[in-house]
Amino acid sequence: MIDRDWHFVLGAQDPEMREIQRVVEDEHLAWAHAARNKRRCNPRTAYAADGVVRVGPDQIPRPAVLPPKAPAVFVECTVLGLEPVVRVDHHHPGDPGYEVEPEKFMDGSSLGQVLRLLEREPTETQRLLAASDHCLTAAYQGRCPGVDPHELLFLRASWKAKVMGRTLSDVVEGILDAAKRVKAHHDSELGESRFLDPTEIPPDLAEGAAYAGIPVRYRELLPEGVLKEMFKGGTPAAVEQFMAEHEAAGRPVYGNPYRGYAGTYWSGRRMPEVAGRMVE
Repeated sequence: MIDRDWHFVLGAQDPEMREIQRVVEDEHLAWAHAARNKRRCNPRTAYAADGVVRVGPDQIPRPAVLPPKAPAVFVECTVLGLEPVVRVDHHHPGDPGYEVEPEKFMDGSSLGQVLRLLEREPTETQRLLAASDHCLTAAYQGRCPGVDPHELLFLRASWKAKVMGRTLSDVVEGILDAAKRVKAHHDSELGESRFLDPTEIPPDLAEGAAYAGIPVRYRELLPEGVLKEMFKGGTPAAVEQFMAEHEAAGRPVYGNPYRGYAGTYWSGRRMPEVAGRMVE
């Protein structure tokens, strides 16, 4: 159980982090968003924050202060020069949820860790959010106790429709179509499906691959002119092999074999801004 004077510092925005913020607010605890250069961090800068802000419903970041002597809980982020009393995370070796298997997804997920700190029982929706964030492919394949894959699909598709400005039916159809394409591209010898031309990947590829339960390797061209290659849904051994191959080639690699994902950046005009740790 945490003390009431603890401050939560929240990392990059996603459905799980939105729910964590809602829970912290419901407990009337202090919170702020991790920031770099006075802007809320994204997944690539969350572990290189140099301050905090508060971003309201209007999405405008406003200056905030993290009291220097106040105990802080870092949730999927790092503020350079500061040490938290508790770190809530599952992305990197040493994180509380890093090695947690899908069957214990609430212990592994950041949302589950926050709920445990606050001594709160998860709701059905919170269990869906935790499972989808910690081990999406396993959750779709029924490996997370109490998580219905069909309810998970509806939740995930609803979120995508909202943030992408698409209709719910369009997103669901896109996910199901991507799942069919992943199955059609599956190479039994490689044990995965590959979409290595970034101009030809379907928009819902990663979600469709998770829904189909098939490992997928694909590439995306980032605005910085950098090619990002990702591998998702793989076994621990397959993820470790992916990471080892790219490390041997001298590329920066991130990933978690226990959660079934990894990624790397190919050289471009400049590398994405990262510092120490990267996330999916």
